[in-house]
Amino acid sequence: EPAPAEPGDDVPGDASFREVNPWDVMWDAAVTAAKIHNDEVIDNSTPDNWLPKYVYQDVAGGGNVTQGLLHDCDEVMYPGSYSGLGILSVMTLDLSTKLTLGDAIGLMSEGETVYSSRENLYVATTPWTAQIQQEPGVTSYVHKFDVGDPNKTEYRASGQVPGYLMNQWSMSEHNGDLRVASTDYTENWDEESQVNVLREDDDNNLETIGQVGGLGKGERIYAVRFIGETGYVVTFRQIDPLYTIDASDPTAPAVVGELKIPGYSAYLHPVGEGLLLGVGREGNEEGQVFGTQLSLFDVSDASNPVQLHTAAVTTGDGGGSSEVEWDHKAFLYWEPTSMAMLPVSWWSYDDINGESYFSGAIGYNVDVEAGITEIAQVEHPLPEGEEGWYWSNQLRRSLVVDDAVYTVSNLGIKASDLGNLGDLVWLEF
Repeated sequence: EPAPAEPGDDVPGDASFREVNPWDVMWDAAVTAAKIHNDEVIDNSTPDNWLPKYVYQDVAGGGNVTQGLLHDCDEVMYPGSYSGLGILSVMTLDLSTKLTLGDAIGLMSEGETVYSSRENLYVATTPWTAQIQQEPGVTSYVHKFDVGDPNKTEYRASGQVPGYLMNQWSMSEHNGDLRVASTDYTENWDEESQVNVLREDDDNNLETIGQVGGLGKGERIYAVRFIGETGYVVTFRQIDPLYTIDASDPTAPAVVGELKIPGYSAYLHPVGEGLLLGVGREGNEEGQVFGTQLSLFDVSDASNPVQLHTAAVTTGDGGGSSEVEWDHKAFLYWEPTSMAMLPVSWWSYDDINGESYFSGAIGYNVDVEAGITEIAQVEHPLPEGEEGWYWSNQLRRSLVVDDAVYTVSNLGIKASDLGNLGDLVWLEF
């Protein structure tokens, strides 16, 4: 047994040394212990720990409550590619009869973006990893469900596209094929967009059969709309290109037109044959964006899209916005009178008048010749004692019933005359 070292002792010439960081040892031990613990948790788990649950209350039958697992294990599918660790559930409910649990099907996947045609439901997800990505580029996975049977839903296929999707307008089914618009990162982490066409094969895969890329290099998608065999894509970084895409041949979609204008549209809505109305922001040639703007486009010639008219909805100091930019359900277009209506909120200040506020909805008449002209503004009254900016009276929805336009906020609902938007009735919640 060697004697204990004493101060002044010589170190053998053949000795070697290695620096040991105690924190590394502690970290390795903690990671190992965590993995062992997680393995034990998984080994001891039951379906209750993994499968989604339901709670059902029979209100008409006395209020009895039942609960249980939404799926059996054999009712949960696993896609061919990793799409996340969650379980995506699709339920089929008959709302014309007494509400029951209905039919449910599960898929091991996350789900952020949902789009439905008459026969099929599509759910897309972009599983962003927690680790720092060494290489640019992301992948989105798309899952297809058959909802043609009103009594049940059937899982059909899964596929993938490069990049991430903006919202449900990024997907569109036409003649059984799915068009998907997405934005991906290039080698230098710049953004670039494309449209892919997916078709279901015999092996439950959504295979890419056509693709057009190179849309808005260095820019991301702000708005998408597919109408028939034509697609419209808006990208933006400094100047807003509106691309028109001919998708009549799903195996060879192609850009056939491009319009570059300042600002951007965040939502596109058809307002007649060959006409699109855009809701977004006005801007300048330097890429600065300001308040909300409406734009009317003539797309009757897909190779030559033209901006016919614009209308600045809010002040040019950047103090205004519309919920339509991120939620299309806030937009109303009433075709019989060519009226567009959207919620708007803005704030401005000048040395003479001081602060000014507006929170309400504005109606516009949309005409190819006369342009986009304001009809009137609709506001909901503030609570007693409140002044200035108050979020509760921001209008969220507008709808037409008979000869009245109804606007809804968190405070109440107002009926306005369909012709001139004059006040009719106010009902406070």
